[in-house]
Amino acid sequence: MTEPIILSVTPLQGDISTGPRMVARFSVQIGEIRLHNLLLREWPDGNRRVIAGNIAGTHCASFQPEIAAKITAAASAALISGGLLARTDFRRTA
Repeated sequence: MTEPIILSVTPLQGDISTGPRMVARFSVQIGEIRLHNLLLREWPDGNRRVIAGNIAGTHCASFQPEIAAKITAAASAALISGGLLARTDFRRTA
């Protein structure tokens, strides 16, 4: 399985006292597929999950647990590093 590459990450502000909060918005590349505007959500117990954006009230993507864990870990690591990404080994195309 191809490891996810975080292309960009933007920290978000939110109140965690009432339930899950949005921690960051990010883009990821997995193999030849790029997904933009994913959300990193954090629960009061510290657990995090990746959430795909909505189109007409329905999530536009879902992830198997293994890849979801890898995306979540990569996004969390990118967020911890201040959102500054040093990875340049991906190819940008139009």
